[in-house]
Amino acid sequence: MKKLYFLSLFLLTTIIFFDSCSNKTKTTNENIINTTKDEIAKPRQEGLAKHTIDRQNSVVEWIGTKTTGSHNGTIEIEKGLILKNEKGDIVSGKFMINMNSIQCTDLSGKKKESIEGHLKDADFFNTNEHPYASFEIEEVGSELMFGKLTIKGISAPINFKYNQLNDYQYEAEIIVDRTLFDIKYKSKTIFPELGDNFIHDDFIIKLNPLSISK
Repeated sequence: MKKLYFLSLFLLTTIIFFDSCSNKTKTTNENIINTTKDEIAKPRQEGLAKHTIDRQNSVVEWIGTKTTGSHNGTIEIEKGLILKNEKGDIVSGKFMINMNSIQCTDLSGKKKESIEGHLKDADFFNTNEHPYASFEIEEVGSELMFGKLTIKGISAPINFKYNQLNDYQYEAEIIVDRTLFDIKYKSKTIFPELGDNFIHDDFIIKLNPLSISK
């Protein structure tokens, strides 16, 4: 009887543990998807002006390179918010990127469909399980922006130069090391035996421009 009791207790504990882990993952994904405009960038100070992302007038481009050439395309910001102080300086903000919106613009037809499908599968961004990425602004200088980029549920710090075009538009070129986000496909850093048949670890994201509401 004691053995049966302890076995039942062990099985019950195991089920509760795995169920709690599953719920935690689900909650995390739902939090990203269901983030409201007010939650997407919580003000830390009074008197900050809120500016939503102007999706229609924002262009986000990507560039990926390999030894034999490169590919480029676009991706869409799902929603976002920037907080600015009385001087008009950015204080904080957060953006959600729709990973299923990724497009390759230097190809057409079946080649275009093939590379877009590959970018969405498990070799790259695994959009079935991780349909959204995010970037949160944590600190802003006169030329540099610091924050946290999350791709495939993995977060890493990142910084980049930015340029303010006017009160409501910005441009930037962001270099991202894909291996930090468990994107290992044909990475020479991880698979040195690939020789020249590799894809560079770094890819580029260009905000050209990022526009916000007035």
